[in-house]
Amino acid sequence: MPRTAFSTPLARGPGEIWGARSLRQNCHGVDFAICDAIDIEIEPHCHENRHLIFVMSGNYITSAAGAPPVCATPVLVDNPAGTTHRDRFLGSQGRFLAMGIDPALSWEGPARARRDRAAIAQMTALVEDLEFPQPTLAVEELAVALTAGAVPDESASVPGWLRRSWQMVMEEDPGSINLARVAREADIHPVHVARSFRRLCGRTAGQLLRDRQFEQACALLAQGEWPLADIALALGFCDQAHFANFFRRRAGLAPGAYRKRMSNV
Repeated sequence: MPRTAFSTPLARGPGEIWGARSLRQNCHGVDFAICDAIDIEIEPHCHENRHLIFVMSGNYITSAAGAPPVCATPVLVDNPAGTTHRDRFLGSQGRFLAMGIDPALSWEGPARARRDRAAIAQMTALVEDLEFPQPTLAVEELAVALTAGAVPDESASVPGWLRRSWQMVMEEDPGSINLARVAREADIHPVHVARSFRRLCGRTAGQLLRDRQFEQACALLAQGEWPLADIALALGFCDQAHFANFFRRRAGLAPGAYRKRMSNV
C-alpha cells in the first residue's frame, strides 16, 4: 500500500476507533478494547494519541512500514500520535484489539507493523486476559511497557524447532512450502506442529500458509503486471480457476476486481 499524504484528515480523539467494541478495560493510562470491523468507508484521519492495533482476523490494509499490501496473518500496527492514515479492513469482516495511550504519555513518529513471533504470541495471550473483569498482571505489565515506550518481547522460551518453523512459514515463498514440509524439516508430527502454531497465534501452520498465499496474491495483483494464470502457478495452485475461487472466498471479490480497485487507490 503506497504511503499517501492527506491535506485535511479527520481528527480522532483518544479512544475513538472505527469498530464495534465488545470488551473494554483501562489500565495505567492505556485503554484496551476488543472490536469488530464495521462496514463503512474509512476516511483519512489522524489520532492525537499513540494507539496500537492488533489484528486477530480479517484482511487488513495499512500504510505502516513493514506491512504487505494486505495483511491476512496476525499483525501488530503501532501508530504514534499524529499519524495520518486510512487503515482499514478489506471487506466488513475482521476482529482486532485496540490499545490507546493517554495523549500525555504519547509521542510522534512513523507507523510500523510487526509480525514477529514474540509480538504475535504476546498479543494473542493478552486477548484471553481481557476476558477477566479486572486487569490481570499481564495486562498491567503491558500497559506500563507501552507508556514507557515499548512493546516488550515475549520472555518465555520456545523450542528451537518452533522458532525455525515460524520463520519458514512467515518468510519463505508460500508457493514452495506446505505443512508436510514444515513438519518434516522440524522433525515433528504435523498434528503437533499445527497445535503449537495455534497456541502461538490462534492459527494452525496450514492456516498461516494460506494467509501468506493470499497476502502474496494481493501484492502481485496490486503490481498489475502478472497475468492471473502466472500468479496462480507461482502460488502453488493447479490452475487459474482454483486460484480465483480461493481469492474470491478470502477477499469477497474476484482477483480482477481487486486489481482494478487497487489501481484506483
